[in-house]
Amino acid sequence: MKVYLIGAGPGDPELITVKAVRAIGACDTVVYDDLIAEEILLLAKPGAEKLYVGKRAGKDYMRQNEINQLLLDLARQGRTIARIKGGDPCVFGRGGEEALYLKRNGIACEIIPGISSAIAGPISVGIPPTHRGLAASLKIVTAHEDPTKETGFLDWSLLARESGTIVFLMGATRLGAIAERLIAEGMDANTPCAFIQNATLPSRRHVLTTLAQAGEAAASHGIASPCVMVVGKVCDLSAELGQAPDLPLKGQSILITRPSHLAFQTAAFYASQGARTYLYPLIAIQDLPFDLPDIGVYDIIIFTSQNAVPLFMGKLYSAGHDSRALAGKEIYCIGPKTKEALARYGIIPDGMAAEFRAEGIMDMLAGQDLHAKRVCLPRAQGARPYLVQALHEKGAQVDEILVYATVMPAGADKQSFTDVLAKVDTVIFTSPSGAKNAQALLGDDLELLKDKRLVAIGPVTAGAMRKLGMAPDLTAHEYTDQGIMEILQRSTT
Repeated sequence: MKVYLIGAGPGDPELITVKAVRAIGACDTVVYDDLIAEEILLLAKPGAEKLYVGKRAGKDYMRQNEINQLLLDLARQGRTIARIKGGDPCVFGRGGEEALYLKRNGIACEIIPGISSAIAGPISVGIPPTHRGLAASLKIVTAHEDPTKETGFLDWSLLARESGTIVFLMGATRLGAIAERLIAEGMDANTPCAFIQNATLPSRRHVLTTLAQAGEAAASHGIASPCVMVVGKVCDLSAELGQAPDLPLKGQSILITRPSHLAFQTAAFYASQGARTYLYPLIAIQDLPFDLPDIGVYDIIIFTSQNAVPLFMGKLYSAGHDSRALAGKEIYCIGPKTKEALARYGIIPDGMAAEFRAEGIMDMLAGQDLHAKRVCLPRAQGARPYLVQALHEKGAQVDEILVYATVMPAGADKQSFTDVLAKVDTVIFTSPSGAKNAQALLGDDLELLKDKRLVAIGPVTAGAMRKLGMAPDLTAHEYTDQGIMEILQRSTT
């Protein structure tokens, strides 16, 4: 039993640390706060329990002493727990309180730092918190303390004399009052300041102003939580450094329908290109029981999906073998993701299909004599019969090993699906199964997709969509996320 106190970073899911990703994926239970990106929650292993304990705008869903006790109770059940907090868990995140409570009750606890919005927020709009000649110090201050009160932990007169940078966190409702108090304590009313809302996210907004105009600027621009306030000369650098990059998918809102264990990387990729991403997995991978065949009898092993690789190799390892059992076999795969999955087991395939579908495998094997060759084909239940038939026609003996099935994810329903559809202009389908499940959820209401741009990862998925009455507007020429990004980019230029 162990609790990981994990900083999820300032908002952009790509800013989570590698160590945090590994820890989340190893835990039985995820206990998470408000403003944690859905992509990060999808890093949890299949079946992990997810418990929301967030607080926002003064409305406590669970008080801190209750959260402490919850973590203790879960740990005493023998669980490994990922306690996920926004930013860094120990920068106004009460991570220290939770760590002490657990330690004093005999529970192992490890704190995994995260990138704080106090640093990432200013940087995301071109404000370096420190800068030679402008700011040699940085103060991070909670804005939860009412600046109109005369008593409290903050020494406002000392803050007003600060010549460096001050960052106020959690102060969206008090921006004007903070500025007024600093001026009243002697800070120059013309001191530059900035507000950053939704730092590091595609929905980020920022306002550059001065202390004298702070309250009016915050109100006129409708600045709301979550917000970072920055005070100091470094704010002036934003005019030069804070230009938003010209990203190819800027302004687009995209629904990703991949299985949850693949959605993180896909969402992060599109977000890095400027898109606002939403997740609604339309496929779940269900492991199927299967017996490991006698590997020694095969000449060729073909992997047509990245999902099949860990299931097949896991069965191989559990039988007391390792990758050496595949020595002397010809190994082929479809797609770079499947190639990457094999590489994690130290396997370099003999070939990857140039066209990322079953036809590409046959094109690659066109010059080979497959007569009487034994082929092992680990793949999904219900996969297209084309590859098996084509191999048989060339004289090969094929053993199709069904290692997983694609099913409707638990919890998927029409209402939640349509709620997400209302937020996006583009829906990406990456498999026929995903398209089929979308049609099953919507039933007779396919017109809900009529004003959406539908994108297929390749011709097989596109064909399935047409048969279901969901003809794609775009089909990627390269059957990858990069290929989809390129076709989206071309469609807007």
